[in-house]
Amino acid sequence: MTLYEKYERAREEYLASLKIVTKSQETHREYAFILGDFGEYVKAHGGEETEVPPLFIVGWRNAIKEERELANSSVRHYLTLLHSFFKWTIEHKIFSEQPVGKGDFPKKEAVEYDLLSEQEIEKILSGEIPPDSMSATSVRNRAIVILGLTSGLRVSELINLRVGDLDFKRHIIVVRHGKGDKKRYVTFPSLAEGFVKTYLVAHCGANDAPKTAYLFNYVGDDGKTHKFTRQNITRLVKSYVYRLTRHAGIGTHDLRHSYASYMLTHGVPIQEIQALLGHENYSTTLIYASHLCPERVAINLNSIFCGATK
Repeated sequence: MTLYEKYERAREEYLASLKIVTKSQETHREYAFILGDFGEYVKAHGGEETEVPPLFIVGWRNAIKEERELANSSVRHYLTLLHSFFKWTIEHKIFSEQPVGKGDFPKKEAVEYDLLSEQEIEKILSGEIPPDSMSATSVRNRAIVILGLTSGLRVSELINLRVGDLDFKRHIIVVRHGKGDKKRYVTFPSLAEGFVKTYLVAHCGANDAPKTAYLFNYVGDDGKTHKFTRQNITRLVKSYVYRLTRHAGIGTHDLRHSYASYMLTHGVPIQEIQALLGHENYSTTLIYASHLCPERVAINLNSIFCGATK
């Protein structure tokens, strides 16, 4: 058995196991792509080895970074998934050595957040629709952007949101994820409710869409209804926000960052923001806090010291 054949057998068994442990379809597709990509490298360079040489990791890492011009954060993410795969193969006695070492991970890059200003956020929340938006989809696009901005949902959560996850009585959204169908609750203010209801009426003809239906979808060139992908919903958000505010480059994940910033600068305790964002580690939320609103922090600190001199 060649190294490639051994790797392919492990890859197929691992991907099958992901479905059993209730990994999401999106996660499964991501693992399948990355493991398949690395498999092509093994196929091209492997022979009769019984273990994956650590240099294969280095060669593959350098190749994808150069060919695709990937950021260090993306390369680190790819290597993290690959490390998890090999950890699983070792536990199941397929491979015996972990080829992904700590030194293989590129250095973390400093992240510069380009956030919406308070004025831009309030313009979006006013419900104004860009004058050059397509009338057939403008109501849907407005609902997507405002819901993302007022709930702090991740891109994947926004894509997988179903009608039944919206609780109009308690003004919350139920987010289900991970093993055991874990739940967390996020904000669903009446402002967003109104725009979502308008969308549902326009989209379904009545405010009684099936509870199991995906909340947001689109009709493709084939005339069929499709669920949004991460890429096309991000393009939609960027286009909508730019047309309305002339702020370029604001994608779906930036709405989540802007949500956190807006909450923080309006006095919401960081522990509550952590719960709403679904951060397992408090340190992750602290990173948000340190990057999101330096201008507001500076103004507040200045006011403290200026007051001390009076």
